[in-house]
Amino acid sequence: MPRLLLAFLLGFSALPRIVADEAALKSALTFHASFDHGLEADFAKGDPKLYTWIDRGKNLSKAGLHTDHKSALSPDGKFGKAMKFLAGDAPWIYYAAQDNLAYHKNNWSGSVSLWLKCDPVDGLAKGYCDPVQLTPRAWNDAAFFLDFNKDGKPRDFRLGAFADKKIWNPQGSELPESKRPLLTSTDPKFGADKWTHILFTWEDFNTGRKDAVAKLYLDGALNGTLTGWNQMFTWARDESPRLLLGLHYVGLLDEFSCFSRALSAEEVKRVHFLANGVSSLLK
Repeated sequence: MPRLLLAFLLGFSALPRIVADEAALKSALTFHASFDHGLEADFAKGDPKLYTWIDRGKNLSKAGLHTDHKSALSPDGKFGKAMKFLAGDAPWIYYAAQDNLAYHKNNWSGSVSLWLKCDPVDGLAKGYCDPVQLTPRAWNDAAFFLDFNKDGKPRDFRLGAFADKKIWNPQGSELPESKRPLLTSTDPKFGADKWTHILFTWEDFNTGRKDAVAKLYLDGALNGTLTGWNQMFTWARDESPRLLLGLHYVGLLDEFSCFSRALSAEEVKRVHFLANGVSSLLK
């Protein structure tokens, strides 16, 4: 059989599997903000609007982007437009977590995907920088976060999966980082001239056992696993949990997406290599 014909037949035979795989990803998608068409999410199971937390002390928020031009839509996204954070002291922005992140009181799993482009050596603001923080209360109380450490050249990139504070730190003491549910990535290779895909998953949370697992993937490959913790996350509806973006972060963020289950390693690769990003799943 001629090689070109064989290659065509092999490619054609793979199409049903590719379509099925993408259908499974789409069915798990609960939220997607591409920023290509503005601030509102392209797809949302809950509220699609972006909010600015204009006064955190008084817990006052306003729909839209109200950051005195310290963050803005940029045409320089990985796919189309992106959100650009220009100053570390920009007011925080967020999407509502209710229904956009499929929280479950028992046996909770999920995934979050995004792309970042930043300079981890000279481009970040001083102190901790959190491109993403998902919580109803604080960074150390029922929260997921991705952050750049406050020190280093380049600064370490980390995944935090902090259960209710009374669970992981019942004494409320100042624990060293080695005693915290924190995963430091291995050689993340961020750069001012390149986009990096980040996807983290969690499973077996809210079981009361210490077998919960969180995984961090960079550019489609498993980078680290966090386990051995009792990951009880209490997210009450009246606490208004938030999907916070760009806390003290300077750089670009694109294609922020949430899924209702922990994606498999193969699915993570598929998301990484989607030709037009997660937006491809919505067509």
